[in-house]
Amino acid sequence: MTGEWIRPLICPICAQPLADYGQTWRCPAGHSFDVAREGYTNLLRRHKKLPETVGDSPEMLWARREFLARGFYEPLSDVINERVVTAVASQPDPVIVDVGCGEGYYLRRLVQRLAGQPTALFGVDIAKTAVRLAAKRGDGHGRYLVADVNAQLPFADNSVHVLLNLFAPRHPAEFARLVTSGGLLLLAMPAPDHLQSLRDRFGLIGIQPEKLAHVATQFTDLFAIQPAQAVTFPLCLENETLQWLIQMIPGARHLTPEQQEEIAQTAVMETVASFVVVMMRRGPKSHNR
Repeated sequence: MTGEWIRPLICPICAQPLADYGQTWRCPAGHSFDVAREGYTNLLRRHKKLPETVGDSPEMLWARREFLARGFYEPLSDVINERVVTAVASQPDPVIVDVGCGEGYYLRRLVQRLAGQPTALFGVDIAKTAVRLAAKRGDGHGRYLVADVNAQLPFADNSVHVLLNLFAPRHPAEFARLVTSGGLLLLAMPAPDHLQSLRDRFGLIGIQPEKLAHVATQFTDLFAIQPAQAVTFPLCLENETLQWLIQMIPGARHLTPEQQEEIAQTAVMETVASFVVVMMRRGPKSHNR
């Protein structure tokens, strides 16, 4: 059986092209990686053993899946999708990679927005549970990989037209290696006042106010950074959705019994979601304006 190259994937061991042989991906050197029943492939080098604390916990992933499925963050997803669609409008068969895809919500909605446009789509996460969930719900659209953003990702140099990094760890040098000249890196992160009333009421950890400036410093020598876009919208949460949202927040596992009880007794909570979307173009040095 002859395999077909999975553009632009490369073997995580020898960096030669990876080909699809059905239920196995294999490179010319003979390194092979099985496709799991759910449709994802583990490309961690030598399937190294990771600590249980790496990536999002199953509890966080389950809560995020339930919360996002109700459409609460659709306004943010819509902004991301419009930016991506504009970026690839004149690009034939673009490659789009979501690094830190989690359970796949944003990539699935992007697939729907692209409406059958020829595109090579990949979701990548270090948490195998996340990738399994994403692949199961992906309906065969796109490929999902277990890989480590803090190491070399299994994509060829200068091969990605749009790289998404949504609420996920960043690796500036690796992102610069992957994104083609003129390509787009799109980051999304919570603004300092994201869910502020909820955080104040329940004593949840805050968000670093200097986070955007820190990100700009990380990328300014590698990408041309465009002005950040604020995305803000109200949320009205009944108790079940409130608990899902709080479970999604880093640090939720450290809630005290008193905090958990107060949350459990809250029938309805109103708050405001506030995000920052940052677009960067691979090109000459630029400073955030």
